[in-house]
Amino acid sequence: MDAQPLSERELARLKSSRLQRSNPQRVAPDWHHPSDTWTQTLRWIRLGIVGELRYWQAALPTLLRGDFIFTLVLWVAVFSVAAAVVALPDIPLTIRYSAGLVAVAYLYLYAELARIRRPVPGRRLLLGAADVGVVAALGALSVPYVGYANVLLFFGAARVAARFQDPRVLLAGVAMLLPFELAGHAALVSMLIDTFAVLTTMLLVVQLTTTLEGAQQTAQRQNALAMLTSSLARVRDEEALFAQLVSQAPALAPECAWAFWLKDPSSDDFRAVRWAGLHEGELPGFSFTPTLGADRTQPVLINGPLPGTGVGECTLLYPTAADGELNGLITIAGRRSRLLPGARGLIRGVAEEMGATLQRLQALDDARLRTEAMEHANRLAGLAARHSADQAAALEAIRPALADMLRSESLHLEWVHGDRLSLVTSGDDPLQGHAPAWLSLAGTRSADALLQGHAMREPMTGRRPEDLFFVPAGLRHVAVAPFRCGELEGTLQLGRRLPRPYAAGEVLLLQLLAERLALLFSAGLTPSGASPTSAEVGS
Repeated sequence: MDAQPLSERELARLKSSRLQRSNPQRVAPDWHHPSDTWTQTLRWIRLGIVGELRYWQAALPTLLRGDFIFTLVLWVAVFSVAAAVVALPDIPLTIRYSAGLVAVAYLYLYAELARIRRPVPGRRLLLGAADVGVVAALGALSVPYVGYANVLLFFGAARVAARFQDPRVLLAGVAMLLPFELAGHAALVSMLIDTFAVLTTMLLVVQLTTTLEGAQQTAQRQNALAMLTSSLARVRDEEALFAQLVSQAPALAPECAWAFWLKDPSSDDFRAVRWAGLHEGELPGFSFTPTLGADRTQPVLINGPLPGTGVGECTLLYPTAADGELNGLITIAGRRSRLLPGARGLIRGVAEEMGATLQRLQALDDARLRTEAMEHANRLAGLAARHSADQAAALEAIRPALADMLRSESLHLEWVHGDRLSLVTSGDDPLQGHAPAWLSLAGTRSADALLQGHAMREPMTGRRPEDLFFVPAGLRHVAVAPFRCGELEGTLQLGRRLPRPYAAGEVLLLQLLAERLALLFSAGLTPSGASPTSAEVGS
């Protein structure tokens, strides 16, 4: 490749850049060390001390929680005394070696247990025995030679008391004290004073740690109850309600089995919905009829496990209520020590929130069901709007849609004329060919519905007069809705062949439809107040 000569302009630019690199200019001013006054120095010292105190303030609760602080002071005491014994040349060599080996074995045991991540059976008992053994061994070896070796006794006693938190651990304190007293050849009065001091220290540590843990557990459970209350206030259906209860409520009574039940509106039976804390493969009973006290809203403690399971030595039954009416039940099974008055107070809060939430959800369901029922009733009444003067034709127009919606094959009217009933059916109704034109009013479902003033639902039991033709038609359940049409009274009845009873929402739909048909048929009544269609059927 041939080289190209530089032009005069490029040569001049190259010379100017070389001159700039050979004579660099200072672009930054000289930096001077700041000269702090004594007030600024004191301010920085104060800020450093305050920041350090804040760090320790945040770390101390974690360090003091549990028994870490007692482990720390015992370790310091053990290795301080062991180092003092090993460092003194006038102590016999066997004692120095023994003290060093005891301290190293103590350290090795803690290090090995810390490395094992899986649960070790008897871990707490093993560490407690190690604490007692190292204190007793070092005390017997060091008391004649180290003047401050008695600190081992008090730190060890505090450590063992904090680990087990049981007054029965005082015997371990006596076992640690004996080597110190025997090796030091203490007098009887000194032994009594040391025993009193050690036992008092252990009792004080047990009381303080138990009180502290109890306060922490109470605060945690109160926070859990507050979180549960907040969660229940946001649920919109029963499934979400019981999901929140199962996930959060068991923290209020640990090591207990919980079960949440819904009350059957038509009986005193309760149906299990969700549960927690049971053994694998165990399930509570499908239904449960508890024996409650005179005040059915008060809790009852029974002997025995959770109904249908083998969990717990006793079971607490806590009904949930709203406006004095039971709507659910909470059962908690476990040991009696887990169902003390403090825990019962928290469970009462859960029961109150569950009862109030069930009432709120029931109101929401009722409003939603009524809205849906009104929409369906308006649509069905619209199908019969062209047949206001012909009741049989109106029923025939409605029945196919109602059969698809409610799985009901029969829809008929019963009009009251004195002490008799006249029946109106469509041409393809299952009752056609079975039902008479007239029927006595006494003992019928129409009489009961008109007397009570609200809709009702019943299975076919063969005890009603109309069952004589309902049963041959294959109907197994019936719903009756009363209505008034001008001066006449009657009922709109719905029948199905399925063995499933009518739900509350289906009965509501029938009642709303009866009200709309009553307004529709008012235009088709004769001046004498009799229904033309019923007169035709009677003839």
